[in-house]
Amino acid sequence: MLYWKGWFAETVDMALLDDADRIFFSFNCRMDGAAACIFQGNGAGEHVIGENAGTIQYGPGRRGIYRQSGLVENLSIMIRRDLFETWCRDVDPDLSEMLRSGGFQGGHRGGELMATAHLLGEALQLVAKGDRQARHSLWFQAQSMLIIGLFLEARTEAGEGKVSEAQRQRLHKARDRLLSDLSLAPALADLARDAGLSLPSLTRGFRALYGDSPYNLFQKERMQAARRRLLDADGSVASIATEFGYTNTSHFASAFRKQFGIAPGSLKRQG
Repeated sequence: MLYWKGWFAETVDMALLDDADRIFFSFNCRMDGAAACIFQGNGAGEHVIGENAGTIQYGPGRRGIYRQSGLVENLSIMIRRDLFETWCRDVDPDLSEMLRSGGFQGGHRGGELMATAHLLGEALQLVAKGDRQARHSLWFQAQSMLIIGLFLEARTEAGEGKVSEAQRQRLHKARDRLLSDLSLAPALADLARDAGLSLPSLTRGFRALYGDSPYNLFQKERMQAARRRLLDADGSVASIATEFGYTNTSHFASAFRKQFGIAPGSLKRQG
């Protein structure tokens, strides 16, 4: 078990090397800022970490960067793959494939999962302060097993592993169109129609496959792209805001700060 609590006034990048050979079940208990993992190899790319949501990661030997600004509190349960597989022989195909080749899967949510993660996090903080009698060691072991079980239930409830291949292809098509122009989000009805899906199927499918709503996914990707442009130090904040569809620079700054916990002008000066 690991409880991470960190606050950074500015964006900080930390090198990652997965030398634990464990499956990570991580739940982000509190966020007043932004966090992301940027991996090389299997699961390569930038994975934004959301508040009150969980991720499953597996990638022995994988390298990358952990990026954080503001406050983040995160609980992780780490378990050997062979032990996990003796407990759970009925995992869904997506998780089974990830455990075979490595990767990162987010969007695990649920009221009981959130409550259990917060409860265990609070107990671990008491131990960190020297209260060794806060809970019996068997209680911590039981809560750890409960959290892993709730992660698997969250996958079932969200429909992960139940998206058909035909639906998956339609959802990928919808995602590609959604992110093709980050200055203007298409209407959801148009997005669903062009992908051959009903509007409810589109929204349910996005949550099952990508762990977020279409609009939230669009907004996160738009801010990530804007962040890269700001770090390139090419163009003013106002011109970059316009490039990404904002007619009001203050609205752009507010959206940027909400995601990253830092004003775009401050980030640009760092770059």
